[in-house]
Amino acid sequence: MNRSLIFLAAILFAMVSVSSACLAKAGSAIPFSIQADRPGGEVQLSLNRNRGEHHDSMSTSVALSELAGVDMASLRDSGLRPIQFTYAKQAGRLDCSGTGGNGAASGQCTFAADPGFADFLAAQGIGRPSEEQSYDLTMTEATRDQVEALAAYHYPRPSIDKLVELAAVGADRQFIAALAQRGYAPSGLDKLVEFAALEVTPAFIDGLASAGYRNLSADDLVQAKALDIDPAFIARLAGAGYRDLSMSDLTQMAALEITPEYIASFAKAGFANLPVDTLVQLKALDVTPEFIHSLEAHGLHARSANDLVKLKAAGLDDE
Repeated sequence: MNRSLIFLAAILFAMVSVSSACLAKAGSAIPFSIQADRPGGEVQLSLNRNRGEHHDSMSTSVALSELAGVDMASLRDSGLRPIQFTYAKQAGRLDCSGTGGNGAASGQCTFAADPGFADFLAAQGIGRPSEEQSYDLTMTEATRDQVEALAAYHYPRPSIDKLVELAAVGADRQFIAALAQRGYAPSGLDKLVEFAALEVTPAFIDGLASAGYRNLSADDLVQAKALDIDPAFIARLAGAGYRDLSMSDLTQMAALEITPEYIASFAKAGFANLPVDTLVQLKALDVTPEFIHSLEAHGLHARSANDLVKLKAAGLDDE
């Protein structure tokens, strides 16, 4: 299920933190709406909660089968009719009623936490969730499997709020186990959240390994993903003559957007086969072929790329 939750942005070189702004007071009415125009038998479920000065909302694509009691044909028929459904997960359930038809529905839901799931978390030493936390756990689809996988792969015991974060970004048993199979058990829960939020997936790790980049550190993987360093990017640089680069070189080139086209433009201007460090200096200083042409128009002819760097650093520009 695709979630549309509110996150604090995942950024390079920093810990990602995730916030699900989906809180509800026990027993309070939660307005809902459904749109049935999603492909593949899915609908868009939106939940909104006004509480004092706060407005909490979420919208997510769910399979119709997850809304027990909703019939797609009835929902799409013309006219309005009563509608009732249940949306149940391990941590709790929503019981909803309203009207539906013409491809949409709206009404109100009430939430009930699952006592068994609360007992399970308490027995695991995680704590007993409040009603608001139970709602968050429900809407992010936290599971017993997820808790047990964290323990099985020797992660620290999560708090309830951290479990919500992990569930929100999709760090489930399958994800945790697949990372471990590849030798990755990120150093802590924050790093695991970061992996999942940035989609440092087993498939991404396997792709880099197939391109010759194996046994990378967790930080290297995070940087590679954040900078879109993948087999296609590596292959394009190899085609431009830059093969077997270190991850450090790849990171610098990706961060500065040193593309094969940029490299080729210097070769055309007479500066071919430049070392990576030189390309990095040129790009960081915004040295371009146009700059070279401008120098030549003023009677200045650089003999090397290092001369270009010095001239640019000296304050000459291409105007």
